[in-house]
Amino acid sequence: MRAFVSLFVLSLGLAQAQNAVQVSNYLFQDTLNPQRAGSAALIATNPSGNNRFITDTVLGQTRRVYDIQGAASPRTAQGGLTYLAKDKVPRDNYSMEFVLAMGTNSAGWRRIYGCVNLTRSEGLYLDPSGFLAYFSGVSSGGNDKLTANTYYHIIMVKKPGEVLLYLNGALVASRAGGTQLGIMEVATNPDQLVQLFLDDDPFEWAPARIALFRAYAGPLTAAEVKEIYANPFTSTVGLPKPGFQSSGIVNSASFSPNNAITPGGFFTIFGTDLGDDFGDWGQSFVNNIAPRRLNNVRVLVNDQEAFIAFTSSAQINAIAPDNIPEGPVTVTVEYSNLRSTVVPTQSRRVNPATFRFTPQNSRYLAATANDGSAYIGPANLFGTNGQLSGLALRPARPGEYVVLYGTGLGPTTPPVPAGQIPPTRNGGYPIANPSEIRLTLNGQTTTVVPAYSGLSGFPGLHQLVFLVPNLPSGDYETVLVVNGQSSPTGTFLPIAP
Repeated sequence: MRAFVSLFVLSLGLAQAQNAVQVSNYLFQDTLNPQRAGSAALIATNPSGNNRFITDTVLGQTRRVYDIQGAASPRTAQGGLTYLAKDKVPRDNYSMEFVLAMGTNSAGWRRIYGCVNLTRSEGLYLDPSGFLAYFSGVSSGGNDKLTANTYYHIIMVKKPGEVLLYLNGALVASRAGGTQLGIMEVATNPDQLVQLFLDDDPFEWAPARIALFRAYAGPLTAAEVKEIYANPFTSTVGLPKPGFQSSGIVNSASFSPNNAITPGGFFTIFGTDLGDDFGDWGQSFVNNIAPRRLNNVRVLVNDQEAFIAFTSSAQINAIAPDNIPEGPVTVTVEYSNLRSTVVPTQSRRVNPATFRFTPQNSRYLAATANDGSAYIGPANLFGTNGQLSGLALRPARPGEYVVLYGTGLGPTTPPVPAGQIPPTRNGGYPIANPSEIRLTLNGQTTTVVPAYSGLSGFPGLHQLVFLVPNLPSGDYETVLVVNGQSSPTGTFLPIAP
């Protein structure tokens, strides 16, 4: 059952005005992959083979960081990272954010950031005295000297004709008046490659540790920099609010927006910027109850928390609360401290739908043999030659019991609270009015009454166990009817002796 649930879970507004939009976010939690979808992984330069992830104390927190090793000379011995900024940030209007600790270098200069493709000694450095500088011409010289091997929060803001440097939330250096520094030039850097720690000079390099790197399209303001520094690892400055429309709220099984919400049933939200982390609820149950917050995402239906099964930047799968009314309801998505607009949709107490396998345009019902020995579908459905997750994949056989999976079938007897794994019980948790349930096959020429219809062993997921009728080989359109409400057409059960 858990293998099946993972298969189906994974198959399933307006942004506030801001000066800068966060486009890439890397937190180095044992990966160089981005937190935000749509960015490429950082490319490591690791000639010594000693770059690694380690645990360190960063701004008072215990965190994983990326430890960069190598040697200053020759240049090919330097360790570092490369970020692909093309199509992410304008060439002369952007912001870069770092939490890092720079090591020592006998020559003094230590490169942090460069955007001229290593063609010359221009970039963000620590100078020989330990002050932040954008070479050449933007230098700090106050009481803000940096100590080697100590973590700092640094932001560089590039505006047209201007460069500003911030250290731990405060402006420490700037230059205006039309400076060309910081431009990602087309001639020298057509692909907008950004090098971190790597330098064109074989003596202006030092080892470093990095805990955070973000890129923004547009300039951060002084107030935004201060806000970010207060909570750098959880900051949402520059992130757009979650966005979706009524048409993006659908039944998780049928993907239909018609009466998408049913009490205790699965629904799906498709949108933009719904969250950053891709993952399901597999390790998040507490006392057999599904999470109401997953990967820092929360969904509210009529201001009541739903149970979250899966999150990504473009999709959320959730189970609706129990006590929502029929008719108009509202849905809101929260990610961190960002909240979407309130979006209207419709709820219906009973709105049956059956889950489907994704290949071949979701033509085939998601079904299993009742004895657990096989998935039911054409043998080539997944291109795996009659196998799926170690089990056989084959058509249903006349005279065997098959299980279909659905949602929105209505309350059970006895009831089980939404989001709770049903306790083991003889007889299971059948639908309250099982006499009102039937399956029709082949354009209603064949009607089957399920031997069992009710909750599965998982929250929100119904199952229907029925005897496959004695029919010739073929694909049979199958519709579930509950209390006069029918599941969408266009789904098929393959049958073969």
